[in-house]
Order: sequence, then structure tokens, then C-alpha cells
Amino acid sequence: MNRPGRGSPAEQATSEAERLAAAATGGPEAVRWLLDEVAPVAYGYLYARVGGDQAVAEDLLQETLLEAVRGAGSFRGESALSTWMCAIARRRLARFYESERRQEAAQRSLRVVDGEASAPVDALVERQDEVVRALRRLPALQRQVLVLKYVDGLSVQDIALELDRSQVQVQSLLQRGREGLRRQLGGSGA
Repeated sequence: MNRPGRGSPAEQATSEAERLAAAATGGPEAVRWLLDEVAPVAYGYLYARVGGDQAVAEDLLQETLLEAVRGAGSFRGESALSTWMCAIARRRLARFYESERRQEAAQRSLRVVDGEASAPVDALVERQDEVVRALRRLPALQRQVLVLKYVDGLSVQDIALELDRSQVQVQSLLQRGREGLRRQLGGSGA
């Protein structure tokens, strides 16, 4: 097997496909590679899109890894393995949001992230945490639309296609989401 970063892109893709197949059969070195080198990319993708909720990001990552290992034979190496896994993560994330929309009562019971009072925290980090907590208090659909627009950088038209909604509905959800975020942040702006 080739080492990552060596050889042509085609050789690297073949190497990734081989390593994924080895991880799927329980090869310890390949599993370690998958968890240490590839999984962090998918985790970062998920973490940013679930409002910084570490537990949810970890659960979705676990589901993503299981699906990737089960479907190892379908990975053709036409893209980087991390890209392929982020596509799986995106589908898992869509299912999560759909489930969350159906269970708004459960969404309201999410815990607020505690900051460690003893540790000095930069004002920017505090503000980011405040925004993350405020996002998590919004209805799931509003939060999803805001994340798709401002984190993923999708257009209103792309969001409408993704969510099977009209552009007018998406614009309305964005407006309500921004207003809700402003209210959650105490009117200090979003």
C-alpha cells in the first residue's frame, strides 16, 4: 500500500480504497488510519453543522463511519475518501434534521453548553459559544436553513431544492431564523 501523500492522485485513490477495504475487514492498521486520518475531517464537517453539539456530532460520525465501512465496496476512489465520507455525513445530517423537526419537544430540552468559569476565555470564543447556544434554541428547520445559508454558503435556490421547499418559504425561514437568533442574543445583533 502507498503512504498518504505519495504517488499520483490515482495511486492515492487506489490506496485509500484498499485501506478502506482493509478497515472494513478489521485490519488494525487500516482502522487506525480511518479513525486518525479520515474521521476527523467528517467530524469537523458535522460539528460545524450541528451547532457545536459534540455529542450529536459524535453520534453522526459513528453512523457515518459504520455506513462507510459497510459500503466500502462502493467506494471507487473517484474522490478523496474524506470527500466521500462527508457526502455520507451530509445524508446522515439531513436525516438528523428531519428527525429533529418531528421531535421539536425533544429539541427544547437540549442542554446549554457550560463554560468553565475558572479558565480565561477569549471574548471571540465566548461570543461564538453564545451564538451556538442561541442557534440550538431555534426551531430545527430555522436552524438548518441558517446553517445551509451561512455555514455551507448555499443560495436560497439551492436550499429550496435541498429541503423541497419554495424559495419564498426558504426566505421566510431565513428571516424568522435571523429574527429568532437576534432575540436569543438579546437584540445585540446576529
